[in-house]
Amino acid sequence: MDEEEKLANFSAITGADPEHARQYLGVCDGDLDSALNLYLENGGASLDGGPAPSAPSMPETTVVDDDDDAAFAERLQQEENQRQPESVRERIAPRTETLVEDYGYSHYMPPSIPSRSSMPRSVFNQGPEGLPRSMHLTETQSRLGQLFRPPFDIISNYDIDTAKIKGRDQKKWLLVNVQDVSDFQCQVLNRDFWSNEAVKETVRANFIFMQYSKDNLDGQSFLSYYPIRKFPYIAILDPRTGEEMKSWSEVPAPEDWVMSVHEFLERFSLDPKSRNPLGKMTKHKPIDHMSESEQLNFALKQSLGQDADDSEEASDLSSVSAADSIYEDDSIEELSPSSRDKGKKKIEVIDLDDDVPKPESEETAEDIFAAIQPVERSEPVADLTTTTRVQIRLGDGSRKIRRFNLADPVRYLFEYVKADIPETRGRHFQIISTDRKKLIEFLDQTIEEVGLKNAVVLVEIEED
Repeated sequence: MDEEEKLANFSAITGADPEHARQYLGVCDGDLDSALNLYLENGGASLDGGPAPSAPSMPETTVVDDDDDAAFAERLQQEENQRQPESVRERIAPRTETLVEDYGYSHYMPPSIPSRSSMPRSVFNQGPEGLPRSMHLTETQSRLGQLFRPPFDIISNYDIDTAKIKGRDQKKWLLVNVQDVSDFQCQVLNRDFWSNEAVKETVRANFIFMQYSKDNLDGQSFLSYYPIRKFPYIAILDPRTGEEMKSWSEVPAPEDWVMSVHEFLERFSLDPKSRNPLGKMTKHKPIDHMSESEQLNFALKQSLGQDADDSEEASDLSSVSAADSIYEDDSIEELSPSSRDKGKKKIEVIDLDDDVPKPESEETAEDIFAAIQPVERSEPVADLTTTTRVQIRLGDGSRKIRRFNLADPVRYLFEYVKADIPETRGRHFQIISTDRKKLIEFLDQTIEEVGLKNAVVLVEIEED
């Protein structure tokens, strides 16, 4: 490093002029570090006894003792207050937010999220309002849109939590269909299955029906509770517990599905007052709640080895017996003297109602059943407006399905069972509907009048 460069560095560091820099470097034999130390120790004084050079470029510094920290901080605060006018920050306004709605997501779903799927609208991803006019569909595309349109006429626009509440209030099962709009089988389900009138009628009468896409919020919420591996997915849920009662993972045949659902509805019910077809319940009044006469009748039936049915029935029998004895006593007093002498009671003179004619003989149920002959008839062609399918269940668990005309009499059902079911040949049986009606009493009424459309009946073979 030459002398000129050392002078420049000394002046740049200390702020001294070149003359003083040359003096200190000369005293220190050109050693820059020694010259800087000497300059700082002398406080920048001139070595020839002159005044110390001024350093205008260096900012004024204030040396503060550690003991004066509090005073120094107070002085700085006062200077800051003098520079800025005194002001108070405005308080933060209170704000209340609801993080989670009571039920579901539909109440706060952003309008930008479609109700069915996040995919663009198309023939296979329609909304309730239909396809937008801006799509400029051709005639063929419009026909396809109608063909694959979802069943919005039976869909309930509820999330799963709201649907459970509605189901409990209306005592209806939940029917959920989750679809993947990119899976063509889901479109086939809309085209061939949900468009079937028998399916729609069954859904309207017994279910609250929701159809979700796996891409929207309702569908994703449902999938978080019910993992689904295959689409389309159809399931019956219990609105009380959310339990999956029955499910399908492919497109079912409409008639088979309706039959299967009716069989399910006959086995299970949400109405506590209803009785399942095989669950005949007999309620017994506790003995300590019975009157004295009811307790006597109960004890009498127990001693005779009979089942103790409702005490009201026993009371009715007692009252009828008492009434009969009164009528007999009255009739004895009305007999002629000659009859009294002969000691005969002419019961025929007791006429409780002169206007009601008494039949000479009544045809028993056994006679009516014996008069029905086995007849083999051809099964009618399927027609949703004029025909229906009836499922016939036997005691061993097997079943047969047969199509009948709605206008056919119930007698045709007995004729079919006698002719085509070997287990019933030569044996007496009863055909009982789901509401425990004995169909032998409705032989001349039509299948539609008795309510056997898409019904299940039970054949009970009586023991010999």
